[in-house]
Amino acid sequence: MSGTLAAATRVQLTAPDCRLREMRALAPMLERQRQASHLPTAVQLLVEIVKLRGGSFWFLYPFAGRLANEGLAAVLTARLAALRPLSVSYSMNDYGLVLSARDLPHLDVRLLRALLDPRDLDVALANGINLTELARRRFRDIAKIAGLLIPSRPGAPRALRQLQASSGLLFDVLSEHDPTHLLLEQAHREVLEETLEIERLRAALVDIQRGEIVLTRPHRLTPFAFPLWAETLRGHLTHEDWNARLARMASSLEST
Repeated sequence: MSGTLAAATRVQLTAPDCRLREMRALAPMLERQRQASHLPTAVQLLVEIVKLRGGSFWFLYPFAGRLANEGLAAVLTARLAALRPLSVSYSMNDYGLVLSARDLPHLDVRLLRALLDPRDLDVALANGINLTELARRRFRDIAKIAGLLIPSRPGAPRALRQLQASSGLLFDVLSEHDPTHLLLEQAHREVLEETLEIERLRAALVDIQRGEIVLTRPHRLTPFAFPLWAETLRGHLTHEDWNARLARMASSLEST
């Protein structure tokens, strides 16, 4: 989701254009969302706290795009861990993210604003995501362009595994003996700017601080929350088919 599309989506949620076929099709779902929780405007961040059998869930809907939402989830996870030892998992999509744990702390608007502070964003990202491993992967292409890695020699092409091993060795040597090397700085900068879209994430955090935070505690999953909750099930071991479990849960929510 681009920034332009995200802004247009928030506008449609604020004032749906019923002349659009897509908005007419979405109208029943949006009405159910409004009744179950809240329908955020363009200047609001909706946060839903839901308690299910699997634990506590925080659903946030910043409409910032998948990469920025992943960075936001990492920031929240790192800052929560700084408050107290906690095992938190998260999932995200283009419009929102979910944090889940057995026992998340009590959340209010004041705490949420502190967790979403745009200051020290680089530090929070470094604590929430293994930036070194991401930079190591990015370094391979940078080293090839810089001429440090030779893709092939006449009659002896190098396998991808060999290139990965060579780039990893170069990365480790430079990190240990020349940590300020320009190519290392380039790798870390590209991870922050391109992989994690840090500037877009920072802009989203600034918008959140300027706007209103709406905190709701619905008794069940809302239409906005359901797809995010479904993503949290993908890594769980179960004898039940994932699609069957989702269909059963959706049927239960729609029948009430």
